[in-house]
This record gives sequence, C-alpha cells and structure tokens, in this order.
Amino acid sequence: MSAYAQSGQTAFGRATVEPAVNAADGSTVYLLTPSKAPFPSMSNPRAAAPLYLPAYPSNSTINPATLNCQPHNCDHVNVLPFPAPGYPNGGAACVQFGYPANQCALLIGHDHLIGVPHTGDFNVAWSVILVVFTPEGLAAGAANHRTLTLVDIATLVTKGWAYEVSTPITFNCSIVPATVYYKGTPLSF
Repeated sequence: MSAYAQSGQTAFGRATVEPAVNAADGSTVYLLTPSKAPFPSMSNPRAAAPLYLPAYPSNSTINPATLNCQPHNCDHVNVLPFPAPGYPNGGAACVQFGYPANQCALLIGHDHLIGVPHTGDFNVAWSVILVVFTPEGLAAGAANHRTLTLVDIATLVTKGWAYEVSTPITFNCSIVPATVYYKGTPLSF
C-alpha cells in the first residue's frame, strides 16, 4: 500500500492536520497538532517516539503533490537549515527562511514517517529525525523515489545513500481519522 494523500496542512478548529506515513507499511495516516501545544514538547525524552522526515531536494523528479508537505503548503522544514552536498543551495531563499545566504539547502518537500500503535514506536510526543540524501544517493537516483518505510530508510543508510540527522525538535500530535484532515481548510504559506 502506498501513501498518496493530499499534500499539505489543513486547519481544523484550533489545530492543524497533515498527512503522514505509517513507517511499517507505507500507508497514509493523519496527524493533528494543537495550535497552543508547548513547543518544544515538555515530555520526558523517554516518552517520545521518532518521526523520520525524508527531505527531498528541489532537483528531485518526484511529483511534489505526492509528498506530505511542500514549501507552499506546510509551515515547517521548507529548507534544510544547513548546506547539504548535492542539494541546490538556498541563496536568497535562505534569507527568506531566516538563515544567512547560502546556509541552507532547497527542498521540493518532505514526508513524515511515524510508528503507529501495534506496528511501531508510537507516542504523542515526536522527536524529529531528518533523512538527508548523500551525493552518492542523489547520483543513484535515490531521491527520485519516495522513502515510505523504516526498511527503506535502513536500506538507504546501509548503502551510504542517506544519513540521519537528529534535531532538537520534539512536538506533540496525535493520529486522527482522514475525515478530520479532509474537513479542514487547506493552508498555504
């Protein structure tokens, strides 16, 4: 089963909802983030689960509409906050996102891979781990295919085609039914 949800965040009440990927099987799930939740999350680090975020460079051939988030429809991770070899350099776009010129890498978008109950590491607090493609992975075309499972991530890392970057970001969200996402108002940024 493949994750082909609508791309981007929607507003629902005092929260945002966005698509994500069940990291066990690649199916689509939806995450609701309360607007006033503490950020970063105040949870005990042992009570947080990983959220893997494959970051696709802007020169990827993936149809961006298939990704969970794109720079114009999500308010987060619109660029990598550091230069990454093989990713187009941000230049003026870096400044737009608050980084010094040339100190970011441009993205076409990203996905959110999470564990869900009964098949993965699940919690309400999520610690973000970026999955960044290496120059070797980019040359092999790895960024031209969606990374939809933990097995996919492990394969990329084992081959040297991607690496994981732990971030200090932990936030709260919960899984909700698709109807909550589709009843929300699409957002643009």
